[in-house]
Amino acid sequence: MPLFVLEPPVHYVHHYSGPTIERVLPLSEARKACAGRGVHADACAWTEKGACHLIIPKNGPVRDRSAYRRHELAHCNGWEHAHAFTNGRDDLVNAYR
Repeated sequence: MPLFVLEPPVHYVHHYSGPTIERVLPLSEARKACAGRGVHADACAWTEKGACHLIIPKNGPVRDRSAYRRHELAHCNGWEHAHAFTNGRDDLVNAYR
């Protein structure tokens, strides 16, 4: 069964307005870095002092790193996972494309 990264709504998929600092780490290190921020996932993102920080696994279960980037960058742009399930059926279907 193929694995997917949840696709954010399109209005959150754009460049961040400030600097973006991206770290691509081995999966175990990415998980550890995210866990240190209270996120139990393969990838994570946060904003701090106007910058968007991304942690992306280089050998994650989803091979498409750009999917991780889109998802995490959308968090810096204000997206929360709950939004994908509150905007109606289309967002739910698109989340699994």
